[in-house]
Amino acid sequence: MLDEKDLIQKISEFKKIQPNHDWVIWLKANILEIGQQKILVKKPKIKLVSFFLPFRSGQAFISKYQKVLIPSLLGLFLIFSFTFAQASLPGDILYPVKALTQDARIYFASESAKPIVRLEVAKARMEDLSRVQNHEIEISAIVKTINKDLGLVPQEIKKIDKKQVALNVSKNVQEKSKDLQLIAEKIVLKEDDKKELTETVENTQNQVLALIIQTTDEINQCPSFLSNNLIELSEYFTDTEKAMLQWTPDQIIKAKALLIEAGKVLKTGDCSAAMEKIESIKQLLSIHSLDSSAQNSLENFEQIEVETSFPENLD
Repeated sequence: MLDEKDLIQKISEFKKIQPNHDWVIWLKANILEIGQQKILVKKPKIKLVSFFLPFRSGQAFISKYQKVLIPSLLGLFLIFSFTFAQASLPGDILYPVKALTQDARIYFASESAKPIVRLEVAKARMEDLSRVQNHEIEISAIVKTINKDLGLVPQEIKKIDKKQVALNVSKNVQEKSKDLQLIAEKIVLKEDDKKELTETVENTQNQVLALIIQTTDEINQCPSFLSNNLIELSEYFTDTEKAMLQWTPDQIIKAKALLIEAGKVLKTGDCSAAMEKIESIKQLLSIHSLDSSAQNSLENFEQIEVETSFPENLD
């Protein structure tokens, strides 16, 4: 049996053995074959890359059309926000969006429709408050806005020029405001806020009723009222020919044509149309009266300058 020393000596002799040439070629071929098999095993991973290709193409699509996609998505988001906000209540996240749309309705309403739209918005806000039991800070702020809107309704009706339109708007507002007191009673408010709201509702209703009575009387008294105006205007155009020198020929023709038309429509009973034409003539008269006053003031000023400068010339 070999001891350790002899075993090491024998192993070191193996280093001197040179491999056979054929054996080297065989070994190299087998190593390369094993390497190819390992590569084949790894090839299915390419399928994973192909799986993610659609996502990469999607990213390329987004980067290519992001200038169009971003505004479109933003628009859809805003549309859905405005839609869902209509069902929100004071204290909800989307309620400011709802309040914004309501303010936009008032802003874009025509002059004749604005009082009705403002009342509808105030009424809708009162109904929202009647369904809320907390959020005292938000409720107090909304109540102040409602009081302001209700106070503006009669003022906006007064701005409507056509009497018949103003009367129709007043009646519409009166009809829509009948249940405001009942809605106000359902709102959970502090005593002072509730008192102020109920008083504002009552004052608005009383002012609208007064406007209905006043406008109705004006329309019913229209014939005699307009007849007197027509007579006065006719006398003006007859007796003040010198004043007419300040008018242009087109303005004179327009004023006389309006006067003739006003007389015709008055005979047919269309008081509203007659009133519109008479008011148009009065606007022309007011313009020329202002021009005349300005001219007189200028002449007086020039006369004063002449009087003050005259003594200096004597010296």
